[in-house]
Amino acid sequence: MRKAFILLVLTAGLLIHSAASGQTPAAKRVRDILPAEGLVGPSVVAIRDQAALNAHYYLADETVLELGRKTDAVLARYRPAGREALLLAAAYPSETDAGRVYGRFGRDFFSKRFDPKSPRFLEKLETRDWAGASRIGPFLIIILEAPDRNSCDDLLRRAEEKALALL
Repeated sequence: MRKAFILLVLTAGLLIHSAASGQTPAAKRVRDILPAEGLVGPSVVAIRDQAALNAHYYLADETVLELGRKTDAVLARYRPAGREALLLAAAYPSETDAGRVYGRFGRDFFSKRFDPKSPRFLEKLETRDWAGASRIGPFLIIILEAPDRNSCDDLLRRAEEKALALL
């Protein structure tokens, strides 16, 4: 009985802490979006803000992804077919927030072909790498670099499937 009471108090405390910190239950599971196949385990890094992201991958001076106290994000490296790909997954407080950030990021990062109404986008970059982005509920999934279209599409699709399973 005493153990059950202690467990109940600890669970309530975690829920109160999550609500106070602005994190949603989905945000606490953003790491679960990362597909296991090809993942370079030690490369997974929690990203709390733009400065943390820029320390690992320079994206922009401004906070284009609106990373902060109310978001949870991870950056991970993959090795598809012996070459490297980079995936960023973020959880926002709401689907509306994720959609707004997706649109802003897409217009800044991709060409004019990007359509913020489309939930998924892939494109070859000037660097000859491929990149892609997808929004699913409160989640934003971005492939910042991939060696080719197939590996970009495959990694994005696998992360999308995992995000859908979390909803």
